[in-house]
Amino acid sequence: MAAPAVEALAGARRIHVVSHVDLDGLVAAALLARWARRRGVEVVHDVTGARGLYRMLRRALQLAAGRPGTVVVAADLAPRSLSEAEALAAALNPRTTLLWLDHHEWPSGAHESLEKAGAIIVHDRSKTTAEIACSLLSCWGDGYEKMIVEIARADDGCSDDPYGLADKWRLVLRHIGWDGLRRAAESLASGEAWPGWAREVYEREAPSYYQEIREKTSVERYSFEDVRVAVVTPPPRASGCDVQRFGPSLGPGDADVVVILYPRGMSIRTWGRLNANCIASKLGGGGHSHVAGAPRPSQSMSSAQIARMVARAALDCMEPSTAGQSVDAAGTSPGNPARI
Repeated sequence: MAAPAVEALAGARRIHVVSHVDLDGLVAAALLARWARRRGVEVVHDVTGARGLYRMLRRALQLAAGRPGTVVVAADLAPRSLSEAEALAAALNPRTTLLWLDHHEWPSGAHESLEKAGAIIVHDRSKTTAEIACSLLSCWGDGYEKMIVEIARADDGCSDDPYGLADKWRLVLRHIGWDGLRRAAESLASGEAWPGWAREVYEREAPSYYQEIREKTSVERYSFEDVRVAVVTPPPRASGCDVQRFGPSLGPGDADVVVILYPRGMSIRTWGRLNANCIASKLGGGGHSHVAGAPRPSQSMSSAQIARMVARAALDCMEPSTAGQSVDAAGTSPGNPARI
């Protein structure tokens, strides 16, 4: 669907981007804004988490219906269910163009439902959404744009980048509100890979942020029906990547599923044959094969209750041949665990 996507953007008189809140989504939005402004095309940007996707995207489609020539772009977001995809498909009409760029796993049937309604979907799980956007917009010849794509890729993969900015941006994005997230995308769009205001937030918050992760992250381990679940409770603002990099070391020798527990959500991480997206989907969320997220069902549920719920979902996601067995990652020695 790359050619129809390029054609839709080329014919746009206005672009309305609805992106995810993380750096991958914000960089994709920044690339679209830079591309549009070079062509004198108006661009607006909204940010949302997975739970706000339907409301925000439906609003954008309604506004687009009254503004001919508008292309609505969903960036770095996936429908949480087939029913959500069907509801968004029903919101489309011939006067609106919906272009969807994403790299997460999608519910079965969601693609077909949206494409049947006229949506243009560019979905590539081998790339980040920023890379998908960069390829569509032919931005690889721009050194600055290549740089911010590399930073987004490092953040999404919890890895290092040569500029040392992925970890810093990740912290900053955890300490600013919705307006701050839009400001971050605008700074990136204007050519500021590390603006002064973001540096100030980082320098102010970093010492206590990392210290809290090291000192206040707790781990509880459970086993239900041979599924080993580790429930990790970090400080509320700590990102899953930072808990992985700076918190307790856990790997396939310690647990089959790691649940990083937040006041309103859960980050689910797996190894080997267990699919984190499958587990998260059964709990109302979604994501990637080995990193996914879901809403926290209740703040009153204990860690043991959450672990049991996750274990039951994991059992449903196991292949029949692996049910009742430990689920170590192939080729990974339990005696030398990776970090979560």
